[in-house]
Amino acid sequence: MSFKDWLTKRMYVTAPTDKDPFFHPRAYAKTKAEVVAIVHEILKELPQWKLEEYKEIQGRFRIVRWTSPLPFADDIDIYVVQGHDGITRVEVIGQTRVGARDWGRNKRNLRGFLLKLDDFMNKDR
Repeated sequence: MSFKDWLTKRMYVTAPTDKDPFFHPRAYAKTKAEVVAIVHEILKELPQWKLEEYKEIQGRFRIVRWTSPLPFADDIDIYVVQGHDGITRVEVIGQTRVGARDWGRNKRNLRGFLLKLDDFMNKDR
């Protein structure tokens, strides 16, 4: 992330075009139900992350991450969608609620989640 992006971005999204391949959406040869169960397990390990809602049909987790010691929040959406090809994809969006910039926080939020997701998926093999 460039210094300019670090100062001006309020959102970070996993995207197949991201310069850093680590931030590409994930794809797994697992059912949506299996991946959803893993995401639920990961959320239990992230104490500052609070699940606000899960919409089964959309495969969308709506999460709030509270920062301390200040009461600021980041919104995180995790989408788990199974395609017709049987591959389940995971995409993540992190957005700051307040302010004109996130100081790289959303990218760090995504990195933390994706590291745990990769770890869970590698354990499962």
